[in-house]
Amino acid sequence: MNKVRVGVVGMGLGRHHVATYAASEHVAEIVLVDKDPPRLESIRSANPKVTSVYYDIAEMLASEALDGVSVATPDQFHLEHATAVIEAGRNLLLTKPIACNLRDAETIVGLAERRGVKLMIAHEARYRSRSRALKQMVQEGFFGDIIHIRMDAIHDKRKQFAESPWYASAEAGRTATIGTGIHEIDFLRFLIDRPVLEVNALSNNLGTLAFPKPKTISAIFQFEGGAIGQTLVTYEARWDEVGEIDDGFRLIGTEGMAVGHKATRDGLGAWIDLPRDEDEVRAGTEGVVNSFIGSIANDDPIAVTGQDALVSLRLCDTVDRVSDSLQHYRDRPAA
Repeated sequence: MNKVRVGVVGMGLGRHHVATYAASEHVAEIVLVDKDPPRLESIRSANPKVTSVYYDIAEMLASEALDGVSVATPDQFHLEHATAVIEAGRNLLLTKPIACNLRDAETIVGLAERRGVKLMIAHEARYRSRSRALKQMVQEGFFGDIIHIRMDAIHDKRKQFAESPWYASAEAGRTATIGTGIHEIDFLRFLIDRPVLEVNALSNNLGTLAFPKPKTISAIFQFEGGAIGQTLVTYEARWDEVGEIDDGFRLIGTEGMAVGHKATRDGLGAWIDLPRDEDEVRAGTEGVVNSFIGSIANDDPIAVTGQDALVSLRLCDTVDRVSDSLQHYRDRPAA
């Protein structure tokens, strides 16, 4: 595998990208972009592979010959920053969601395809240890045929919104489904691996947290073949001081099931433990970044393409539209 030079834009979530690039024997040099000088210097001093820092993405792209760039900036800047990277002819790893709306997302994906640039979307939930174990178990038939999967995103967002107000700003254009629930919706697709035929959804904006759009959304998906997926996204949980105890994951199959981080099946006679990451976001990001390194250094296939990620984003958009209008979405003829 060849050694590559990479850039990272945005030192919030991007700091995990830097750490993974720095640990890879296939990365020779890293350059950074952020508007916060102390944060840039702190990350630079901790990573000897960092050779340059910039405060402007255009200056970095004009000055550096890079094999790939991670863009980990706030979602509302994805169109601007992704466009700059793609127009410069650099391969791109872009944090999810592709963008806050379908128009911008389709623009990014279409531009990458026209320019012949590799685009990977960092759906890092697919790379968490439990996720990879569940995917392998599904493929090997451990659970039999999938009947129903439930996956919740139950969040207490008070601290995050206070520390990073952009998450809750009207200017960001985020919905709870696109900003957060896309993890769960994408993972349902990843596990079941069939098209979604029907979507039902309901939402409300109850609670005290200031957010411009509904904060609680419950959605049900009917997949081809009959399997049902269910997600709940809420920002109004109240466990900030005591911590989360259950992420709501349930998988029911014809021969087995999983609950949280446990699984069993007919004839096993016991629950087995599923792997658990100490820091799921960091573990998932490591997997995503290493996969991207393989694609630019060794021409490995892109694991999560722009078109793949667009399907998940379109489902999120459908959930929001259905819940807003109280209309049922159906992608097949009525009986």
